Amino acid sequence: MTDVRNIVDRLFDLYLIQNYHYLIQLKDGTYVTVNRRSRPLRAHHLNNHLRGRQPIGTFSGEFLTKFVCFDVDYRNPTVAKWVVYKLADTLGAGGFNDFATSFSGGKGYHVELFFDKAISIDAARKFFEYTIDRAGIRETEGGEVEYRPSSTQGVKLPLSVHQKTGSYCGFANITESLRVMSREESIDFLFTIKKTDHAAVLAVIAEEHAYDSRVAADMENAIGRHKPLAIYDQSESYTMARAAERYFKGLTGPGQRHKSFLLLARLMNHNGVDRADAFRAIWEWFEWQDTRLYTSVRAACLTDLRECVDHVYDNNKTLLIEVRDLTVTFEEIDTIIRRCPQKNQKALTYAMLIHSKRLACESGIFYMTFKQMEEAVGINESTARRQVTQLERLGVIDIISRNQAQKGTFKKKPNFYRMTFGGGLDERTLSVSEGKSLAECVRFFYSEHEIRDLLPRRQREALLAV
Repeated sequence: MTDVRNIVDRLFDLYLIQNYHYLIQLKDGTYVTVNRRSRPLRAHHLNNHLRGRQPIGTFSGEFLTKFVCFDVDYRNPTVAKWVVYKLADTLGAGGFNDFATSFSGGKGYHVELFFDKAISIDAARKFFEYTIDRAGIRETEGGEVEYRPSSTQGVKLPLSVHQKTGSYCGFANITESLRVMSREESIDFLFTIKKTDHAAVLAVIAEEHAYDSRVAADMENAIGRHKPLAIYDQSESYTMARAAERYFKGLTGPGQRHKSFLLLARLMNHNGVDRADAFRAIWEWFEWQDTRLYTSVRAACLTDLRECVDHVYDNNKTLLIEVRDLTVTFEEIDTIIRRCPQKNQKALTYAMLIHSKRLACESGIFYMTFKQMEEAVGINESTARRQVTQLERLGVIDIISRNQAQKGTFKKKPNFYRMTFGGGLDERTLSVSEGKSLAECVRFFYSEHEIRDLLPRRQREALLAV
């Protein structure tokens, strides 16, 4: 059995950058925060921690941290596991394989990466956000993944007993469905943990910052451009509006199954969805339809769907973009300018507005992929994903399909949207059928003096220079 003093030393080595700011968990599961240099954390505190009596948590220093923790907390334990797997895959794909996963004792897990040298809290947060984005878990509902530790938010150390649930907070074996290791196994694992080269973490942050800087520089002029998508010029026999309406309303009567399969397959192909993914997505849609509206057995429906998808994809069948007299109003442009503070938010909202005017069904719902946003606006896909969430918070779009999960996963599909503004009786309009940019719209509706009052300098210069 490993000497307790060695275990305490190892915990200090991996987790603690200071010893005067810490947490103590009480019997009811709540925490008391100690932040007094006169009452520093001592070895006997960690001895009690290891005996399961008073679990200890730690904070970062004021400016530096020795590790980063992804605090995974979800109501559904299966969802929590799925999120951990996504984080593990993302860290591993980035070459960061020396992370440790432990059970929190409650509803989640801690995924932690330890550094050979302390890094700034700001750098650790950037690495956290980078990893969360790459893992694609921001839209997973039922909980969240939080950054730990900071100077104000601590995290409980492993190898103790949760005082409320009575569960042992051991390390979890990710290759065994996150089985929580026993006390002996966890202690052995503690001494196998390797520290990550801090320079590798900083290099990732620097590369991401350089990329974002290039994107930001490119976005200086994004407000002055808008690229109509190639799909706007296609002509096939089915309409986008009809496809979107069927997707959301489902079957409305008997005898619609086969035609709906063809229609939705065209929708998927039109928007660049992979054939196999299209098949799965349409089958998911079909499974929530009213079984009274069709009589075929499951096997026959599967065969029919496969044949419909193959026919559409083999012949590259897509959808008709209805010819519409596209106009924007002063109210719409003014809403974009006033509600969206960032340049790429303005550009993306404008692109989505134009897309909706071309493709939205009667209820205003439209489909737009992140790839299409990238093409139309000139931002990268990960930026589009982040900004879509921000646009919803700003109140310019509604994300309609946020609660729809891909079958077999817990990842959400925020691909269908509705604009929250427009459709008024404003007589001040401008035709944008010829692909006018946001800059052209702004210069049409506002005087140069008004533009100077409304926009920050760089956005203003980008507009007036065109």
